[in-house]
Amino acid sequence: MNATSVRPEIQALRAIAVGVVVVCHFWPGALPGGFVGVDVFFVISGFLITSHLLREVERTGTISLPGFWARRARRILPAALVVLAFCAAGTALWVPDVNWEQFFAEIRASAFYVQNWQLAHSAVDYFAQGESPSPVQHFWSLSAEEQFYLLWPVLILIAAAIHRRAIAIVLGAVTIASLVYSITKTASDPAAAYFITPTRAWEFGFGGLLAMLRPTTVIAPARAVVTWAGLAAIAYACATFSARTAFPGSAALVPVLGSCAVIWAAMPDVRWAPTKVYALKPVQYIGDISYGIYLWHWPLLIFASYAFVSGVPRGILLVVTLLLSAVTKRLVEDPIRRGRFLAKRPPRFTLVPAGVATALVIAASAQGSAQFEKQVQQAERATQAIVAANPRCFGAAAHDAHEPCTNPALKYKVVPTPAEAHKRRNFPCHLIGQQGYLYICSFGVKQDKATGGQVALIGDSHAAHWRAALDGVAKTKKWFGYSLSHTGCPLSTTVPDAMSGNEKKECAGWNKQVVAFLKSRPEVKTVIFSAIAGGARDAKIDPVAGYVGAWKKLPPSVERIIVIRDTPQVVGDTDDCITKAISAKRQAGLACRVRRSSALKPDPEIAAARQLRGRNVTVADMTRFICDSRWCLPVIGGVLVYKDQNHLTEVFGKTLSPYLAHAIDQG
Repeated sequence: MNATSVRPEIQALRAIAVGVVVVCHFWPGALPGGFVGVDVFFVISGFLITSHLLREVERTGTISLPGFWARRARRILPAALVVLAFCAAGTALWVPDVNWEQFFAEIRASAFYVQNWQLAHSAVDYFAQGESPSPVQHFWSLSAEEQFYLLWPVLILIAAAIHRRAIAIVLGAVTIASLVYSITKTASDPAAAYFITPTRAWEFGFGGLLAMLRPTTVIAPARAVVTWAGLAAIAYACATFSARTAFPGSAALVPVLGSCAVIWAAMPDVRWAPTKVYALKPVQYIGDISYGIYLWHWPLLIFASYAFVSGVPRGILLVVTLLLSAVTKRLVEDPIRRGRFLAKRPPRFTLVPAGVATALVIAASAQGSAQFEKQVQQAERATQAIVAANPRCFGAAAHDAHEPCTNPALKYKVVPTPAEAHKRRNFPCHLIGQQGYLYICSFGVKQDKATGGQVALIGDSHAAHWRAALDGVAKTKKWFGYSLSHTGCPLSTTVPDAMSGNEKKECAGWNKQVVAFLKSRPEVKTVIFSAIAGGARDAKIDPVAGYVGAWKKLPPSVERIIVIRDTPQVVGDTDDCITKAISAKRQAGLACRVRRSSALKPDPEIAAARQLRGRNVTVADMTRFICDSRWCLPVIGGVLVYKDQNHLTEVFGKTLSPYLAHAIDQG
């Protein structure tokens, strides 16, 4: 099958792809599976690029890699670099500095076209990540595409040097291997699988293999049926897929095969085929500017939430997206892509300026990161000075109901700043060793001075964030403490069943090894539990029963169980709110407070503690130091409570220490 310079059905397919992506991002509830538009783009790219490369092999017997990469650079880089420069400037102008480190790092990754690996490394969930979505998050797909452009022609060149027929064998083998890997990786590590190139390469490969087919001689009515079937497959994926769909994996076959069907069927000349709709000028024009629409829509959506207090109606953002896309194509894309000056000259005349322009964008983002680091260092020095001064009513002391306390000097203080808190690691824990899935570290007094006994802190990251408070408790009570935490994994018999792949395996193994650890150390008489509230991921799982079952398996040497109620959780933009409040000289705690009813989740560990029989169980609830009867405050007594949406800062944790000790004693 050959690809001509303009394929109306491909332009229409581009319009569909970018349309469903934009709807998915602007109005998620309307089209939850619209993210499959990216998969449609991947198939189109695989088909067109392979078609061009095969024609070059037929014409010359080889492939000019510099020539190919120069053509791709003229097509992809101009508009992309304009948008990246806009994102760098927009970050500096509108975004609170708490997000600068992340945003500028992602801008650099996007300029290097490794954004997909950056997001995979950060374990970002594309649909519900803990970090704020950056204005260049969508560049992950362009990164995967650029990596395809680097490797695919090399494979074809090597295969063509062996034999023309070897091209199909090599590309077919790579495509099948990628599909198999995608299915297995999606099952074991879905967050990373969504982004990385090996799990997506087969989508380009399907388009590439389609390009190797001979022109079809199938009658038009049959091709019309195939066209409608392909469009139906894409529509089905858009309507029924969601964030809960294991993707890409085998699920991506639906939009990929649908796209292949539409391209294969071409333009069937049948009255009831969608051919006339394909040919409509608005459809063709949207397909023509689809690249610009994809580039512009996401940063406009992200920056609108920062630049305008009340936000911007999505319809207006859509209009601005279309206008910017049209202007970018006319003034940036077309002159560079189609201009004779570069096209008639050796590839270096394209690649060198492209490298310089890319370096300028990277330098701008690096300067933003350097400015951020300077601000954090200044904030750290200010925090150290305030903590050393130990002012009245600092942190949790401001919410001590028994000794009411106010300090006007702390009214507008926020230590650490949100940006500083993001940079800080958790309260230090002295690593003792590793046993399987257990990372064992200690807190409190030294083991030979533990006259008060030995304790173990057990749970997920919401157990670990109590170390700052518990370290003070342990030193007061002369405890030697073990810290046994595993991110996302509490001690439970049921929570592992709600996980999948390696995550489930690691959590189940960690659970077994924690119990074995306690059996091997009968000197540990007290265990302290805490875990993120809100229940298990699977509605069919009873988290309360899971905790009760796990605690019943503790060895008899454990004489006391202390359960610390999980902390309230703030909303995703609280850090941005606090940063803006600091700049505006407003009380950040009051300006950015969250309703208690939404912040305080039901804690199944507390319910389990009430059900457990035959054990000495103490419940410690610190909620009153963060929330009143109606509101939960993210800044208390001049101290930032959370380092993110739900983990305590070390500074606030330390101020809770005497009150946590009292709660443990009262239990």
